Amino acid sequence: MFDRKKYKDFARIQLKGRWTVPFLMVFVTSLILSIFNIPNLLSDSNQISWNRNLYSVIDQYYRNQTPASLSLDFIKIIVGAIFDLAVVHVYLKMSRSPEPVSFSDFVEGLSDWARAVMAVLWQSLWLFLWALLFFIPFFVKAYAYSQMYYLVAEFPNLSIRKALRISIEITRGHKMDLFLMDVTFVGWFILSAVTCGLLSFFVSPYYNMTRVNAFHALLKEAVESGRISMEDLQNE
Repeated sequence: MFDRKKYKDFARIQLKGRWTVPFLMVFVTSLILSIFNIPNLLSDSNQISWNRNLYSVIDQYYRNQTPASLSLDFIKIIVGAIFDLAVVHVYLKMSRSPEPVSFSDFVEGLSDWARAVMAVLWQSLWLFLWALLFFIPFFVKAYAYSQMYYLVAEFPNLSIRKALRISIEITRGHKMDLFLMDVTFVGWFILSAVTCGLLSFFVSPYYNMTRVNAFHALLKEAVESGRISMEDLQNE
């Protein structure tokens, strides 16, 4: 049974007295990723006429894309994926034990950069193909693939392709549950935007810890039901 309230309540307990490292991770990742946005912001301010309607702005934005800006966006995606996997490593460690974690755990997670790059490229390829069909298939598959990073971080011997397949399996019947869990954070995300991102220092750790708890529950259910085996998680 998917119990989002339990995962959220447990996340607050797990974070109690251990907020420092999550705060630092939010700060470092946000700062570095923001640097990649500076060229685009400067370009947009010079080239986009903001007195036009939204559709014109979007159309003009894509018309103004250059090979350099597209390359920068691609690099940002790659760097973001490396950070995301390192963050997942930390929250997984926090979920296993009440012992304190250190920022070095995040730095150590960055060493898994190669798997992070392969994971984001493989996942993005499939999401792009589904997006060609329409928004709804893309949306559904985004949740089907949502557990991939946790699997890649938790099981180092698991291949990227198999991690994607197992993510599809453990989210079977629970994609709507995951969506509704995300919906409960919408208010927090809005408040984070209103506070210019300051509240994200609290919201991001809370959200990530909740999702890790949901991952453990989904994986446990799939193993206990026989849909996957522990051997599936260890073998390439």
